[in-house]
Amino acid sequence: MRRIAAILAATCLAGMPPALAHPDAVSAAHPGEGVAFEPHVGAWLPGGLRFVDDSGRRVTLGSELAGPPAVLVLGYLECKDLCPLTVAGVAQALDAGGLDPGAGYRALFASIDPRATPEALAAAKRERLAARDRDAWTFLAGDARSVDALAASVGFHYRYDAAHDDYAHPAGFVVVTPAGRIARYFTGVRFDPGELKAALREAAAGRAAPGPASPLLLLCYHFDPLTGRYTLTVIGVLRIFGALFLLAAAAWMVRERLARRRA
Repeated sequence: MRRIAAILAATCLAGMPPALAHPDAVSAAHPGEGVAFEPHVGAWLPGGLRFVDDSGRRVTLGSELAGPPAVLVLGYLECKDLCPLTVAGVAQALDAGGLDPGAGYRALFASIDPRATPEALAAAKRERLAARDRDAWTFLAGDARSVDALAASVGFHYRYDAAHDDYAHPAGFVVVTPAGRIARYFTGVRFDPGELKAALREAAAGRAAPGPASPLLLLCYHFDPLTGRYTLTVIGVLRIFGALFLLAAAAWMVRERLARRRA
């Protein structure tokens, strides 16, 4: 029994991100506290919010949503974990869906960090997107008021960690109608091209639909081993697989005991 317990403990620690494997390095607050992606399907986005885009132009959210239906991703430029994966996943699904960039859809990335500059936005756009996709994408930054208002309207709940200068936030994006109404939510970092294409077509017609709910919520909380920042990456996945592992181990132990009794 002791041997089994030791194996379980070692396996759980090995599978955990540094945030969970090194409790002394974790802040008092739970890394995922206050972080969620709350669906507001059918809600209207505040089109008057002001932002600056990756070319330095001052724009409003409404002006950027005018035209074809849009996908809207929220994140921050310094994120090295789920943000780049999310943008890449959205771009790949859009490409695989066969929609014409800029005509069949628009794509927006809005920084939740009000310190983002147009130069940083442009650099991130070049790094995270293939050349063929860039014209359809606009990277946006705004002041704290605009950022908070946009995040609240989308239901994108994040938390800033001042000690590490990082943001804990969910991963995913929303599909928005040309009029600025939330039509669909997608969570995670990989997306079905057919579902996304159908969602954009529905949004183009002004229709909103909840779509299938994802059982997992991926949370991004950066870890940098060079600076010793211990953070959460995918807590939902770990919880589910950890629970399944413990259940399987418990079933194995019961079978072992029964076999010994019969012997």
